[in-house]
Amino acid sequence: MTLSRFRSLPAIALAFLLTGCPSDDYRDFGSGDDGEPGGGDLIGDDARRAVLADIGAGIILPSLRAFEESADTLQSAVTAHAAAPAQAQALDEARAAWRAAMQRWQRNEALQVGPAGRNTGLDATPGGAGLRDRIYTYPFRTPCSIDQAALDDAAVDENTAITIRGLGALEYLLFFEGVNPDCPPPDGADLAAKRAQYAERVTDTIAATAGELVARWSPEGDDFLSEWSSAGAGSGTYMRPQAALDALSVALFYVEKETKDRKIAGPTGIGATGVDPCGDANCPERLESRLSMTSGANIRANLAVFRDVFTGVEDGMGVNDLLRGIGRDDLADEMIAELDDTLAQLDALEAGFDAAVLAIPSNEACINASANPDGGGVPACALHGYIRRAMDTFRGPIVAALSLATPNAAAGDND
Repeated sequence: MTLSRFRSLPAIALAFLLTGCPSDDYRDFGSGDDGEPGGGDLIGDDARRAVLADIGAGIILPSLRAFEESADTLQSAVTAHAAAPAQAQALDEARAAWRAAMQRWQRNEALQVGPAGRNTGLDATPGGAGLRDRIYTYPFRTPCSIDQAALDDAAVDENTAITIRGLGALEYLLFFEGVNPDCPPPDGADLAAKRAQYAERVTDTIAATAGELVARWSPEGDDFLSEWSSAGAGSGTYMRPQAALDALSVALFYVEKETKDRKIAGPTGIGATGVDPCGDANCPERLESRLSMTSGANIRANLAVFRDVFTGVEDGMGVNDLLRGIGRDDLADEMIAELDDTLAQLDALEAGFDAAVLAIPSNEACINASANPDGGGVPACALHGYIRRAMDTFRGPIVAALSLATPNAAAGDND
């Protein structure tokens, strides 16, 4: 949404200048023409709740429902593959279903609020139930342990290690061909059949969790959507709308810490806080979805949902409306332009991000392209430069302008 529903209040802006910090009054988003609240505009907590409601109903719940649909299709395809593990067509259909499900889940990676979010640790989120980890646990995956679980006919349930379940394990089971030289199976083992059977059990858990997430959020189920939308006005989870916005902010930092640092800086060899430089021109082994060659599609889904939350969808409100409501159209426009530049650079990688990483000529050329992305240098590394610009705008002036929370994992980062 590009047109704001709000108007700035000069008296409030003056109060901000006098105090030098964002007072509670300054965080009222909009006013009437006479300088007093009114004029039919939403202000303050009503504005925050309106943004939360539109994001919840227009983005979060639809994204979960879309993944549930793909997970059901995936379950059917993998079940058919398990019944005929030697049949090429069944495997191809299972792989195609995995790709479709993975792209839909990648939108939810940046929306880990409420039941999908963490329920323990420093960055636990209000209402968190840890359901995301039953579906995807990037970057945690141990291929040899996956093969061992398959050979052992291991069950997949809440006690299963996160390194051998979820969409990451399923990629290995469906796309890795032949014997893993690091852990060859015993003589006589039918590894292909065992992998297919374990893949079926992994997929059953994914599909069940997808259904549980939708049930938790939907009005027909536990209706967490109402908890989210009524923050500070009846919600038992969020005492203030700002608390829900803070949870959303922490979730969106996924694009800073995981998409930018781990998914792009890691394999390109640039390095970031918590991600060591690889010492070579590139590190393709760090690509998120290297076996399926879909790492770039994952990145795009992360960026696209971030942009949707920021702008709003289908005439709904987004985070940009809160900025425009305090007269910071400049920040809103800057953020949108930088996200669009990043998406355009990603889309320009004709052979995809995975192939572009393999084409990096040297670490020096990569770092230079990241520092000057407009210079037409190494494409995969220029992508890092573009996303860094966008995330610097978000984690700096936008977080400050809206007094948003940041995750503990991002404290002190200067990447």
